[in-house]
Amino acid sequence: MGNILIVDDEPAIGSYLTGLITGLGHRTVTAINASDMFEKLSHGDFQLIIADIRLPDAPDPYEWIQTLGQKAAGCPVVLMSGAPSAELSEFATANGILTFLSKPFELAFIKSILKTIFDKRS
Repeated sequence: MGNILIVDDEPAIGSYLTGLITGLGHRTVTAINASDMFEKLSHGDFQLIIADIRLPDAPDPYEWIQTLGQKAAGCPVVLMSGAPSAELSEFATANGILTFLSKPFELAFIKSILKTIFDKRS
């Protein structure tokens, strides 16, 4: 199974995702903001990053998408948003982001993402 970095400034969302993902056999590390994420990313080996599109210390969504695409260095990134727009989604895809995870989450969608990522690595 894999190591997954979950980034959200709302502890309840990080805990919820951690519970879902660890229940499926993966390991998780959580970060509460962009700075925390970059620190953990530089010291960890992650196969997937799930990050909120809006964090208190992150730049505007478009710059954040570009930064994530660069810092992830080939690691798949899923962005979370309460209301992803088609324009932002297209921009994200063009910058290497795998997909958007809409809040609230459905277990089936998370399972699908994990299956896509980890079946490729098997």
